[in-house]
Amino acid sequence: MANPRKPGRRQVAALPLALSITAVYLVVGGAAGTLALQAKSSAPVPIPSTSSSPLPRITTTTPPAPPAAVPTSSTPPALPAGFRLVEAPGGLTTAVPEGWTINTGTVATTLVATDPTNPRREIRLGGAPVTDPSTTLLARITAAAVEREQEPGHTRLALAETRIREFPAVRWDFEEIVDGVAERVAVAYWETGGIEYVVYAARPAEEWPKTQSDLKVLTDNARP
Repeated sequence: MANPRKPGRRQVAALPLALSITAVYLVVGGAAGTLALQAKSSAPVPIPSTSSSPLPRITTTTPPAPPAAVPTSSTPPALPAGFRLVEAPGGLTTAVPEGWTINTGTVATTLVATDPTNPRREIRLGGAPVTDPSTTLLARITAAAVEREQEPGHTRLALAETRIREFPAVRWDFEEIVDGVAERVAVAYWETGGIEYVVYAARPAEEWPKTQSDLKVLTDNARP
């Protein structure tokens, strides 16, 4: 299947996910691999020694019924109208607009969904092993942003740490000029289990509120 080519955008070779999905040519240290998540075992609970003295009388009471289960963050919300679920590389599942064309991205770790009525409306999503576990997610994305800002027509709007459910995350918003047209992009990255996940929404600059809405649907419905 042919990869979608957006006018004026460079094709990307196999790069770390955080870089390839935004078409950044930046080399970071560290080989591709998984981040080992080591759970610490809890300290053993001491068992009191037995005694020959008589045991005290114990009375019991019936505990109240437990409260009804509360939905956890792992329960995905109801899909908004006009969206459908898709599964991307790395085990990422989320919602994209119905009717949009879906293709493999310029790297095998991403999918690209494009509005057939306007190819400048685009969503990218995927997951890949963390390439440099010794570098924080924020540091990697910041390095990518600094490199990207050396290009003409690229302006950072925001870059900050956040959270996506229980996972540390980074949000990066920027504007770029593509073939003389201003586009605004909202991207969210998060890590879990040694995999870096990303969802990316882009539209013409005048549709910025809808771009932010697209990203919210992507992150709200993303699993893991």
